[in-house]
Amino acid sequence: MLQPCHSYLDINTSDIWSFEYQCYFDSPEEFNGFSRSKIISKLYDKIKTIAYLETKPFITYQNFVTGDADQKRYYESKLNRFLGATDFSDYIRLEYFFANDDGYSCFIEKMIPKDDIDFGYWFALKIRQYELAVQYINDFLEYHLTHSFDRYIIDYIDFLQKRILRQYQGIFFSSRVADTVKEYLESYANNPTLEIEEDHTETMPVNKNKKRIRTREHYNAYHLSILKSNPDYLQGYGNGVYHGFLELIKHRFIDANEDKDYDNFKKLFSGKGVTKSKRCIWLEGNIYLKLFVRYMLQTGKIEPMGNENWTTTIKCFLNKKGEEFEVSKLKHANGGVPKKIELLYSIVDSL
Repeated sequence: MLQPCHSYLDINTSDIWSFEYQCYFDSPEEFNGFSRSKIISKLYDKIKTIAYLETKPFITYQNFVTGDADQKRYYESKLNRFLGATDFSDYIRLEYFFANDDGYSCFIEKMIPKDDIDFGYWFALKIRQYELAVQYINDFLEYHLTHSFDRYIIDYIDFLQKRILRQYQGIFFSSRVADTVKEYLESYANNPTLEIEEDHTETMPVNKNKKRIRTREHYNAYHLSILKSNPDYLQGYGNGVYHGFLELIKHRFIDANEDKDYDNFKKLFSGKGVTKSKRCIWLEGNIYLKLFVRYMLQTGKIEPMGNENWTTTIKCFLNKKGEEFEVSKLKHANGGVPKKIELLYSIVDSL
């Protein structure tokens, strides 16, 4: 009986090949309605490409030419079986192929990282295995939120909705699996986590921030305190955030287009955030970004997030090279020119 290893959460070609190989020849009823031949055919092509380009052959023509009698017999046996295959199922059953007279195995070990061009394809094939045990899907999804997406939930939601559900539902997996994934995503939008720790940044006497129950998605952006009493504050262009946006551009703290980038900028203060590619470019160094965030906390412009203050910051801003800031460097940055700091504080006051 086909039994995938649900405790193995990485995306590995050998794991996926083994599962689909068994599924092709002995498909359980959960996969009725899916085209096994189309799935294994495309997978076979991708496996062959990886094997040929990235692995060594298990037998070569040179072995046949220069090897001993046993090597010659082994080579001939493998080649004759391959040449004797009469239909597609025969090729799949062999689990090897020949290219340029050399033999390559289909059973290859390759971890598929997030930056692989076909990551969505392999991810969808892995999640397909959970047709047989939907109760384990959350473990898999949570694992990759951490290990593939660095807890960047906005990016993860976008990936799952557009590259997995929209593209592969009904092709690789059923609505039952899709609904379970959607329920997982909804938990990040709707279910509150435990109360966060008190923020330890020293605060001004005029502001005594309290802990606030926050949903997990909120840690992808700051949350303006005024939104509690005025939820529509960010709508339009007559608010302090828009003025601050223009001032940050004018004084070269951020690199942005005043006509095109404000919608993304205001999302940084909405509690929901933006995708990685939409983060704001901060032109100044670590110290000024640190002071910008710290002063917003001190003056109560944004709600405190405890130890998430700096991880949230790197989800909102990139440095002038388009690279991520480092939490440790932000925390320990010091210095700054007094006049520039005073200017930065005046911009925060306008938010």
